[in-house]
Amino acid sequence: MNTQVFIDDHESRCLAVFGGSLSGRAAARLCLAIGIKCEVYDEAGIGDYTEFSAADVGRYDGFIFSPGFARNHPWRVLAEKSDRLCFSELGFAMWLWRGKILGVTGTNGKTTVTTLLKCALEGLEEKAVVAGNIGQPLSDLWLKYGRDDSVWAVCEISSFQAELPLGMELEALVWTNFAEDHLDRYSGMQEYFKAKANLLNCLKSGGRAVLGESVKAWDPDLSRFDTLQYKAEDSRLSIESPFASYPQADNFKLVAQLWAQLGLSAEVLNTAANNFLLAPHRLTKVEEWDGVGFWNDSKATNFSAALAALNTVEKPIFWIAGGQSKGGDVVAFAKSAAIRCQAIYLYGEVAEEMVSALKDSKLPVKMYNGFTDAVTDAVTDAVTDAVTDAVKSGLASVLLSPGFAAFGEFESYAERGESFISTVLSLKNQKTAD
Repeated sequence: MNTQVFIDDHESRCLAVFGGSLSGRAAARLCLAIGIKCEVYDEAGIGDYTEFSAADVGRYDGFIFSPGFARNHPWRVLAEKSDRLCFSELGFAMWLWRGKILGVTGTNGKTTVTTLLKCALEGLEEKAVVAGNIGQPLSDLWLKYGRDDSVWAVCEISSFQAELPLGMELEALVWTNFAEDHLDRYSGMQEYFKAKANLLNCLKSGGRAVLGESVKAWDPDLSRFDTLQYKAEDSRLSIESPFASYPQADNFKLVAQLWAQLGLSAEVLNTAANNFLLAPHRLTKVEEWDGVGFWNDSKATNFSAALAALNTVEKPIFWIAGGQSKGGDVVAFAKSAAIRCQAIYLYGEVAEEMVSALKDSKLPVKMYNGFTDAVTDAVTDAVTDAVTDAVKSGLASVLLSPGFAAFGEFESYAERGESFISTVLSLKNQKTAD
């Protein structure tokens, strides 16, 4: 069935929604709002059904999947083998959205770029919302804005969402970068790249795309999208702007390039960038005391993000890392990171593997059962005068940039970041009291 046939008679249709959590519930609400019958499947029992089989396929005109359903999930395999429509939650909402849509993808920097684009559009006095992987399902925003063709949707799109591109039509796309990540879901980097590359086929006629250098390195033919370079002299960033230095400077260059392609005001973009505040848990200095800076970068859940942070903060670095693995070359990551560190403090599922990878390192490498213990030791070592002459001169950094997912001890990277902040502040208060 093609999408036009479906939409022409949508009130007689029935969809199956897979996943009863945030995205699935939002998709179900959208279906009901426009008069489409839907039923929710969830193995955890928070939907209408907990089992789906080949006998159920024919009951539905299409399927909507939450991002957590990988392509090899039995339910998704059955759906995609059928002749029914298969959407992601984001694609389904985009299909119905009447305003313009900008897409943002990449291994790192997606949330920052998405938010900057929204702020810049608002600087032009346009109505804009952010949605997708940033945490707000577009299906929920459709209930308020979807029928208004003046509202821009700036969508952060993960590779998981891009696997099912049906319904996605983009005015423009920013693909920030490409590096090792999510290899617990994909068979290799090529499959991961292919998932994201689906979005290039979602551009409307005349649509624009700007790609980071690491993206083009994977496919040199993609350089054809760089049809207009922005003029560096048009950038008027203050030294306080987070986009004035690495790694955010690379993200700003891509946004500025797209902005120029769209013919929009460089002055408005500069103002948005100069007033921009990074979202929590993205390489932010929490405190500075006893000559040590304490940096929270809990959002760094992959190797490239952690390495970028290690290249940014002042040395010597007392690095806190670990969590739950998402696949990839842990040994190569550990060795690349170690050359930037004064000492390393590891926790979580991957701690033993990291320790093994660093067995020949001359650095202090310590492993902990709990996250708080790792943070406490890192702080204590960094503020102890006897640790190193460099610390005495007031140049040290305690850096939480884990390189791995937070799941296990924490529900999210945000919870992990908050734990880091509270531990650092508590230790500072204790020292002050002493």
